[in-house]
Amino acid sequence: MSSTSLIQLIAACVGIIGSVFFAIGVMRQSIEAMARLSGTYWDWNPHMPTALAAQKADYLFGGGLILLAFVLQLGSFFGSSTPVMTQEQACFAPWLAGAVTIMGFFFLRMISGLLARHYESQISAWLKQRAEQNAST
Repeated sequence: MSSTSLIQLIAACVGIIGSVFFAIGVMRQSIEAMARLSGTYWDWNPHMPTALAAQKADYLFGGGLILLAFVLQLGSFFGSSTPVMTQEQACFAPWLAGAVTIMGFFFLRMISGLLARHYESQISAWLKQRAEQNAST
């Protein structure tokens, strides 16, 4: 397997993960979630920070991974066509790439969840501060 083929294989796997993150952002918008987001509240909607933070985190990871996939694919055209692994090793490359893709997805979902919680706490703190300012005036 040449370095260009290897880079294209990696780029395809990264593109798959990035695309899944974008799909998650859309799939998460269930009828119930949309109804809660659309509901009226006296002050601020407590469901909004969670939904928006998760969506932002998924979109950041998805967009970044898709961009990386395209950069890797473009970079593959600058690689050499000399083999970087033997024919026997090349037989296992797609299987290894598939396994790393699956593990990478679950690892990045965990990191995305942590980022979403960070965004959620920032949004909630801002909303609470704004509510306190409005109450004091």
